[in-house]
Amino acid sequence: MWKRLTRSGGLDPSIDAQTLSVLEKRFNSQNQESWYYEKDVEGWFCSYKPLTTKHFVLLVKSNDPDKLIEKDYLQFLFHFYCHQLQMLQGTYRDALTGLYNRRAFNEKLAHLLDRSENQQRRAITFSPTIFVMLDIDNFKRINDSKGHLFGDEVLLLMAQQLSDSFRENDLLFRYGGEEFAMVLMDIEPEQAQLTLDRFRKKIAGYKFPSIDQVTVSIGYTLFDQRLSMDQLIAQADTALYHCKGTTRNAVHSYHGLVDKGLIPVLKESKIPQVEIS
Repeated sequence: MWKRLTRSGGLDPSIDAQTLSVLEKRFNSQNQESWYYEKDVEGWFCSYKPLTTKHFVLLVKSNDPDKLIEKDYLQFLFHFYCHQLQMLQGTYRDALTGLYNRRAFNEKLAHLLDRSENQQRRAITFSPTIFVMLDIDNFKRINDSKGHLFGDEVLLLMAQQLSDSFRENDLLFRYGGEEFAMVLMDIEPEQAQLTLDRFRKKIAGYKFPSIDQVTVSIGYTLFDQRLSMDQLIAQADTALYHCKGTTRNAVHSYHGLVDKGLIPVLKESKIPQVEIS
């Protein structure tokens, strides 16, 4: 029996509080992988830490009445599992940040926007409700003044803050350069505004090494399955560029800006080409 956990909680509702408490006491977040037997839960914990701050753990139990399993076989299963995760990371994970990459973005959004009959028959655990585009303000200035190593550090720390601030079922992507994208699941627009603004304030108050302050601009829109992928991106991007072209360090909704007459309604599916440094 394999169960997947993270340090922030269980991905399986059957995981009990006792099992979760073991994680906090036993696993060192600095270790990439480790494993051991825990007699209190009569199972083996196998820990694997990928590129992000998330710490994944497998709980392995045997249905053998004698609760026996060969140690070498357990190690083989665990190492095979880690190898598969590493392969998936190479295909669908950004090498620097550990977030989903552009390839994963294209495939996952296409899947979420698929309204075919076969897709509608599939069981959907979470429903996408908000699509977000996020950009680091004045990032070119950071690279030019501090160097690309400092820029990479900002990207990595930004990705860690994203991973720590949003839920396990939300989808987080490095869209390209200093731009990130998110799909938030099962959240009301009003709550999404509060959540995104709270994250904006968190970043503005975060102490990035050797940099006075880093801020972000955020644009979002409703995840409308009637839209094409380009239309969805264009709506969030338009709200994002309004942030970049006005105050920066802000959160704006596409529909909110349209209602206020601050931006026009988009009628074309192509992404607007706006150059803002």
